[in-house]
Amino acid sequence: MKFAHLILRNLFRNKTRAALTMLLMAAIFFFVATLLSILQNFDLASEMGEGYNRLAVQSAISLANFLPFSHEAKIQQIAGVVDTCKMQWIGAYYKERKNFFANFAVDEKKMRTVFPDYKVDEKQFADFVADRRGCIVGPELMKRFNWKVGDRITLTRTIFPFDPELTIRATYENPINTSALYFHMDYFQESIGNPSGADMIWVKVKDPNQMAAISQQIDAMFKNTDAPTETFTEKEFQRSFMAMMGNVKLLFTAVSTCAIFMVILLAAITMSMSARERVVEISVLKAIGFESRLVLTLMLIEFALLTLMGGALGVAGGKLLFQFVNMAKVTQGFLINFTLYPQAMAICIAAAALVGVLAGGFPAFQATRIRVVDGMRRVV
Repeated sequence: MKFAHLILRNLFRNKTRAALTMLLMAAIFFFVATLLSILQNFDLASEMGEGYNRLAVQSAISLANFLPFSHEAKIQQIAGVVDTCKMQWIGAYYKERKNFFANFAVDEKKMRTVFPDYKVDEKQFADFVADRRGCIVGPELMKRFNWKVGDRITLTRTIFPFDPELTIRATYENPINTSALYFHMDYFQESIGNPSGADMIWVKVKDPNQMAAISQQIDAMFKNTDAPTETFTEKEFQRSFMAMMGNVKLLFTAVSTCAIFMVILLAAITMSMSARERVVEISVLKAIGFESRLVLTLMLIEFALLTLMGGALGVAGGKLLFQFVNMAKVTQGFLINFTLYPQAMAICIAAAALVGVLAGGFPAFQATRIRVVDGMRRVV
């Protein structure tokens, strides 16, 4: 503590340079913390909720291929299956293409059994079931478009040859998914000519320990049919959905690593300038009895403190920013309940301190190696 005043004086000896360095650190580590938090948001989305005992059954050929409804009846006969629910991705949007969100046709009679984590008011759900063109909407969509229960809305087609004309009959509560819309499977079938299939069949299993065995049994049952299946747990399905976008985790990790490497180089330039300017001062300190190791330690603490303050500023600013920015709206429901997570913030703050040590280590070591006589002779 007795050297704190000396460290602080040297830290802000060039206020403009110190401020710009901290702002650079803040910008870089805000960016890195955001990328890491996006990855963590994806992981949380696949792990939270009550989907620990749900299986997703899709076509082994492609998610775009329909599974026959006859598959559902056969799956229901498997021991350990509680119930099933057909679901179809619609892919429509509201008024403008930028107003895209997840929308599905669903078997309304089975929805509550298979998806109990979607909490809906009893009366509202009864109204939804009774109205063939009724729909259930997530709270984020209700807020984004200023919708109210009872409003009539029309979605615009992108895949199927009809524009769903719907009446909002209910809203749901879910810890993760707040930006989706669900309407009747019967209405969907009727509108496109009564097809005999859907792209997904969700299966609720009585015993989660039997999920692997039931998955294998389902796929074996349809292996030699015209519509073979591929069955996942809900967590695996979420991950496979992300995999369709490419290896996002690898990409984000690579970008974060490159950003940190870049900031090390930039910080090294700044700290080299600082160390070079202080050769005479370092020589004076050594001349009056300061050991080289002590001077080196003081310089490293100073450099680490500079980058640490910048990193802390970046993550704290990001945490505050995402309290006010609705990322679900910005990303069209892709990032739900997004914030900078503690783990990502801790990683960035630790990395910021490490950047100071790595970037400042070599310049500080070189400066403290100079002999006192040689340092006194130098003109900085």
